[in-house]
Amino acid sequence: MLQTWVLRIATAIAGFVDLLVGVVSIFFQPLMAPLFDVPARDPAMTMLAGGELIVVSLVYVALLRDPVRLRPLYWIAAADQVAAIALPLSAVLHGYIPATLKILGPMPLNALLVAIFVWGALRRPANRAA
Repeated sequence: MLQTWVLRIATAIAGFVDLLVGVVSIFFQPLMAPLFDVPARDPAMTMLAGGELIVVSLVYVALLRDPVRLRPLYWIAAADQVAAIALPLSAVLHGYIPATLKILGPMPLNALLVAIFVWGALRRPANRAA
């Protein structure tokens, strides 16, 4: 089903990004600034945030396995993508991090993923004849 493939591709993209940022946040904190333009000022908070990203990436793995049966989890995925827009944007507006392409550039993709995940959470699975 084409709709399921759209959800699976969006889920794979979001899960990969969360896993990548989570692993860098935990194990390679000095690379946070060069890769993502986000300085790791507080190592403990950076590790906690990385752990949360890895936990959310496990939600994406579950959704990849069965996007139809686990479709309510798309609300968590949508909330994750809203946070990926709101938190960096708030930090930029408050002057905590610079407004660079690495920070602002992914936001349209995040907004598209929010729309796809909300659609995935709201859609009804197709009726199948037994």
